[in-house]
Amino acid sequence: MNAPDEFPNEHIREVPHSVEMEQSVLGALLLNNEAIDMLGGLRSEHFFRYEHRLLFETIQKMIVAGRTADVVTVYEHLQTAGHVDRTGGLPYLNALANNTPGSANVARYAQIVIDRWKLRGILAAADEIGSMAYNRNGMEVSEIIALAQSKFEPLAESRASEPRFIGEYLAPVVEEIDEQSHGAPSKAIPTGFRDLDWRLDGGMNDGELFILAGRPSMGKTALAMAIAMYVAECKGTVLVFSMEMPGKQLTQRGISLQGGIPLPRIKNGSKMTDEDWPRLTSAVAGLAEMPLLLDESAGLSLAEITSRARAAKRKHGLKLIVVDYLQLMTGGEGEGRTQQVGSYSRGLKSLAKNLGVPVIALAQLNRGLEARPNKRPLMSDLRDSGEIEQDADTILFLYRDEVYNPDSPDKGVAEVIIGKQRNGALGVAHLAFIGEHAKFGDLQGGYIPVPRTKPRQQRGFEE
Repeated sequence: MNAPDEFPNEHIREVPHSVEMEQSVLGALLLNNEAIDMLGGLRSEHFFRYEHRLLFETIQKMIVAGRTADVVTVYEHLQTAGHVDRTGGLPYLNALANNTPGSANVARYAQIVIDRWKLRGILAAADEIGSMAYNRNGMEVSEIIALAQSKFEPLAESRASEPRFIGEYLAPVVEEIDEQSHGAPSKAIPTGFRDLDWRLDGGMNDGELFILAGRPSMGKTALAMAIAMYVAECKGTVLVFSMEMPGKQLTQRGISLQGGIPLPRIKNGSKMTDEDWPRLTSAVAGLAEMPLLLDESAGLSLAEITSRARAAKRKHGLKLIVVDYLQLMTGGEGEGRTQQVGSYSRGLKSLAKNLGVPVIALAQLNRGLEARPNKRPLMSDLRDSGEIEQDADTILFLYRDEVYNPDSPDKGVAEVIIGKQRNGALGVAHLAFIGEHAKFGDLQGGYIPVPRTKPRQQRGFEE
């Protein structure tokens, strides 16, 4: 009889798991409760078999509560919870304890259980992404790729295995203080603006989320680009997600900033003067070598921003990420707009912390503030604020009085109002603003308030 060429179950593969390792972890805990300290990041969901998840949760809760977890006490706890039939009862608990060689290698057993869970996660993600590739349902290929990266990247990350005593953080902190006392520069990333950096205690710290908010025409993008270009020129690679302004317009602004050429002349070459051309040549040469990455894709999701930022970090290293602007992101958790925007700010804070770089996210303000006599922004003016105030480390409001009052004595002056600073004081930084260049700079000699010659409006009483 000829052997068949194929067997019906030949291509059916077993889901990655190790019952023996799961049993060894549970048995080790029953024999030695102190072995729980050697499990690293093992969690109940890492177990493949449902009864093992229940047993691990039960044993873990008992040990954490300070109760002894052995065969008898665990069995009693299962009886009380009504889980005996689901977990095999006393015979299975006895088998776990009797067939485990000991707890010496429990850390290795736990790691194998975690590794098998990761393999199952890879297969599940691959299956989900494969289905999307066959049935896109209107999704762009780039969206599917970003989703795939967001599925796989958490599997590559490892949680901190255990907390550290504060004493372990002392040495690097004291060393940094000592270095700076002897003239070493601050490790904060400077913005390039003297007054703003002073009020931010040196600049932006790694892992922090900065919100730069303002009404339209205040210059949010111009200020963010000025900071981005300064960091790129002095510190390293900067990634800008520009969901509102095309890359061409950002480049035009960059040439204007770098070359000191009025922006209208950059936009219309017929207005260029003889003095402008050497400046243009110099600006182009400088920008060509600048490590400034521009992503002009519209309507990016948090998953897409995260995956692209991670890729840029791997390829080029990053010193700063700019997102312009928060409310133009898409997707998000929750049905309401407030909940969605809150998920964006929460995700960007997580991105900053995980990549170890500061993130500047631009944000719009509610138009309601324009009905007030004093139009300087308040925290309550953040549009779709949700959790923005909670998630951000620092919130900056950009305000130029001349936008609302053409005869303002503060013409050419911009206020950067520090509405929140988690590790510093509130206050106002004053910058110079040159409209024809859409450019911010330092005020020569600092800010000197100019007294008004007359009130903006009648007070409603006779003098």
